[in-house]
Order: sequence, then structure tokens, then C-alpha cells
Amino acid sequence: MKKQILERIFNKVDSIPTFPKVAFQALEILKKEDVDFKELERIVKSDPGITANFLRIVNSPAFGLPQKIDSLFKAFMFLGLNQIRFIIVASVAKNYFNKDLIGYGLSTENIWLHSLVCGIIAEEIAFDIKFSPAKIDTIYIASILHDIGKIVLDLYTKLEIKEFQKIANNNPDRDFIQVEWMVLGVDHGLVGAHLLERWEFPKSISFAVRAHHDVDLMLQSDIASIVGLANILANILGIGGGVDSFNYNIPQNLLKELNIKSDKIFKYLKIGLYKSLLIQREFA
Repeated sequence: MKKQILERIFNKVDSIPTFPKVAFQALEILKKEDVDFKELERIVKSDPGITANFLRIVNSPAFGLPQKIDSLFKAFMFLGLNQIRFIIVASVAKNYFNKDLIGYGLSTENIWLHSLVCGIIAEEIAFDIKFSPAKIDTIYIASILHDIGKIVLDLYTKLEIKEFQKIANNNPDRDFIQVEWMVLGVDHGLVGAHLLERWEFPKSISFAVRAHHDVDLMLQSDIASIVGLANILANILGIGGGVDSFNYNIPQNLLKELNIKSDKIFKYLKIGLYKSLLIQREFA
């Protein structure tokens, strides 16, 4: 029975609409030394969904712009390149997180907010560690898309919700990722990584998504370590974690690997909470 569920899960990956070429093209333009914002605007505007999401996100108080923004070009003039990259990826993600994930106890707003906050926290960590711009690009994509496997698995978590509840109740020491394995024989990190590989994302991104709940795996990559830590901190804050909120501790070996002192953790939590409240104000 579990084998049949597993086969259906990976078959369902092919039914998820591929990551839009518009976003890939925009991110490529943003890698150039001299960014042509008119060309960038032309590309992004070709996708109305991304454009609408971009303008709504950029007008959130979280970005603190001095005036209401009503065009992409104007937004590009006010934003830094890092912020543009972040918002483009977040705009795409919003189109994927467009329905409640009942099996995970998450609304569309919660899953998307969790992804944004992970990206915000991961960015702060990456800047503190002095990551290169190229690595920060990777961090944005991996952290915002780290839970994308949940949109594939949600159907099965709904179907097996009683089994999930039974196993979770009988194994209070197990977190939700372990319960996923016990019920389905797979977890959303593995499914998400498989999905991103099908979309031809770089290995560093798919690996970070695969590893974001597995400390032993994430320690093999600084990118995966940051994505994993950002996810832990967002869950500790109770932001969009659903059934798994608050059920996390910060592994000391992870902090050691990233050379992060404990006092920095409060800074990241404070930034994540503050920005989440500002974003919620705009999207409430």
C-alpha cells in the first residue's frame, strides 16, 4: 500500500506547472553587471500573475518605500537588486501556494508567509556570513521554495490524516517530518527536491530543499545549513508552521558549522517577527 502511495506521489510531481521561464529570464538579467531595467520590466510584465504579486509585495510596509508604487519600473528604481530578486521569487511562489494545505494545517497565507520569512531570515544570516551575491541568489530561491513539496504531499496527508494523527499521538517525540516517513515513506523535502530537479534548478538549491529538516544532511552544505536554520527559526516563531509549529530546537552543531554566536539568534528572530507582522498588515 505504501509503495503504491509513493508511486502516485512522484507521478503527481509531473502535474505541477513548471517554474515560469519569465522568472528564470528575469533572474538571469539581474546577474549582469549593468542591469537594463526597461528590459527587466518588459520580461516581468509578460506574466500578469507575477506582476500583480510583485506590486502587491513591494507595497508592503516590510520594504519601507516612501510612496505607493504603481509600476514595475518605478519599483526597480527604488529597490536594490537583492530586493528585486527576492520579490520576483516570492511572487512566483505565491502562485504555487494558492490553496490551503489541509493535511498540514496551513492556509494559503500561512504557507506563503512562512516561505517569505524564511527567505528574510536566510538573507540576514547570509549577509552576516558575507556570502557572495551569487550564493545569496541561491539562498533566496531555496529558502522561499523549501516547502514546495508540501503542495504535492498535501493530497496524501489529507487522505491519511487519521493515520498521521494516530502515529503523532503515539510518538510524541517524533516531529512531523518523521511522521511523514512513517505514514508515506517519504517527506516533503525529498519530494520538493525531486520537483526542483525536474525543473532543472541547480543541485545546490534542490539539495538545500532536500536537507532542510535533516541536520546531518544540511551540515554538508553552507547553503543548506542556512535554509535549514531559517526554517527552524520561522517555526520557533510560530510563523506558518501549521501542525509542526514550535516543535523545534536549534542544533548547536549547526550554529558551530556556520560560526554563528547564540546572541545573533535573537537578532534573526526579531527581524523575522517584525517583517512578518508588516507583511501580514498588507495582505490581511
